[in-house]
Amino acid sequence: MFAWDPRFFWKSSLFWPIRDMAMRFEGALAWPPVEALDEALSEAAGVHFRLQPPRPRRRGRRRLVDPSSLYDARIHLEGWVPTRAASWHDFLNALVWATFPASKRALHARQHRAISARLGDTPRVLPDRRTREQDGLALLDEGSLLVLAVESRAPVIAAALEARDVSAVQNEISAGDAVALVFGHALYESLLPDERPSIWAMVALLPCPGPLPTARGACIRLADTLLAERITTPGTFAQPETFRSLPLDEAVLCGTSVLRGEPGGELLG
Repeated sequence: MFAWDPRFFWKSSLFWPIRDMAMRFEGALAWPPVEALDEALSEAAGVHFRLQPPRPRRRGRRRLVDPSSLYDARIHLEGWVPTRAASWHDFLNALVWATFPASKRALHARQHRAISARLGDTPRVLPDRRTREQDGLALLDEGSLLVLAVESRAPVIAAALEARDVSAVQNEISAGDAVALVFGHALYESLLPDERPSIWAMVALLPCPGPLPTARGACIRLADTLLAERITTPGTFAQPETFRSLPLDEAVLCGTSVLRGEPGGELLG
């Protein structure tokens, strides 16, 4: 586990979508407690963050599980996110919640529906495997990269993704016809080490009419709206084998854009 670093978000320009929320903890000298996350982020996130209860120990046979006690049920039915203390994974998840609230709500609501469809509302043993839909939504939640694209250029980007032509996508980003935003909190976690492994991120391509916003806040809000709409569309993200990916690489995903350090500043300099 990496030690607490209140200025972690300067390690990579790819942190830019969550940077404004992260800056709320820049003065913290030690890990902020879960209560501090809730106080700082709950209004923006639209949910509360509470300390994750300890999991019951397994003894022999697999135990029965009350569907209402599961992670997604806590979020969808009760409005709070089980959060571990001093956990980069959960801390970054909270920052993503505060940055993309509509998408996170839609995602966990759909996960809850998918689980409920299998379990019903009475205690049962959890299935050994997730469905393909559950796998796809989990990958979106943990490891996705949003590519917001001018509608007329989206087919070009889709074809480049299919062909694994990274340079073609990079050119679209450099030209200002697309913007990449990290969504998956596990991807953000992978940016923490000084020496990073080579990682490819699952891409959610989000076409939008008209020119892309240049203001960071407007760009984030548009991406959040479009992704939430996509998640609530039946059948989307249900076939992980069709997902395409891009390297988690600043040189590819930031293009020639200049991310200004001022909160609320512009994407393109």
